[in-house]
Amino acid sequence: MNKKLLIGLLALIVSLLGCSSENSGDGSSADNSEVDYPSKNIEIVVPWSAGGSSDQTARALAEAMGELVDQNVTVVNREGAGGTVATTEFATQQPDAHQVIFNAVGVFTTQPHLQEVQYSIDDFKAVSGLTYEPIVLVVNADSEWETLDDLIENTDQRISYAHSGAGGLPDLAQASFFDQAGIEAESVAYEGQNPAITALLGGHVDIAAGHPGSLMQHVESGDLRILGVFSPERFEDLPDVPTFEEKGFDIDMSVWKFLLVSQEASDEEVEELTNIVEEAMESEEYQDFLDTANLTQEEITGEEIIEQLNEQNIEHGEIIEEMGLSN
Repeated sequence: MNKKLLIGLLALIVSLLGCSSENSGDGSSADNSEVDYPSKNIEIVVPWSAGGSSDQTARALAEAMGELVDQNVTVVNREGAGGTVATTEFATQQPDAHQVIFNAVGVFTTQPHLQEVQYSIDDFKAVSGLTYEPIVLVVNADSEWETLDDLIENTDQRISYAHSGAGGLPDLAQASFFDQAGIEAESVAYEGQNPAITALLGGHVDIAAGHPGSLMQHVESGDLRILGVFSPERFEDLPDVPTFEEKGFDIDMSVWKFLLVSQEASDEEVEELTNIVEEAMESEEYQDFLDTANLTQEEITGEEIIEQLNEQNIEHGEIIEEMGLSN
């Protein structure tokens, strides 16, 4: 009788331990499914110099994100070679979703056709679209070219033009125009739009291309004059400035920007980061920044970013090959 009782007690103990183990397992699994993000500071890498539209946008976004998380959100500028230096470094280091890179279309659609690069879009996961920026052609206010027609008629002198990096869309847009117009022009590359515009203001180059966000303050002050827009539609804030398409040139170029993380980042962290970024972009402060900077929000998903980059990689590659610039 005692033996049977002992066996029964042992069976009960084993059963209770089994239930406890299962409950503990369920609880542990639930805890592990929660993503602790961000668990440290978030760093946004900008592949261009401070002061340009990319840098300004990244800092406005970082400030808005910082209001939503308990970690610091900082911006680091790592300029060089039209954005390829920072992008290569980012791709090879394989950081997690606490390191984010602010990037632009040309780094993935023009640079690989102009030089050997050590990265591709397959090295990254896309987070969210950020901004859409038309490219405009600008001269000093005291320039002899009052209008785009004046410049088009200039075929008897060699001019110099500035841009934010060799092979970037501002560079290709100008090169394409000068080629089609039969104007002899020398390309002068700078590490970012801000240095390029500074060179124009200082009279070191004759003309430049850039984005309205960083140019309008100089236009409104009377120091610069915008001659034309490289997008197919006129810029809303400059309704009297013609497009190159209107003047008979086959040029359609604009820049859109986005956030990427390493392909090694977990899907769960990327999802949390995306939610934070999207909420930050909806904030009143960030929207006010976009309005003040003359920027248009590019509302596309991570999946759409990858799809568009692959499509434009082919399109821009064909343009570069036609211009005889491919590597």
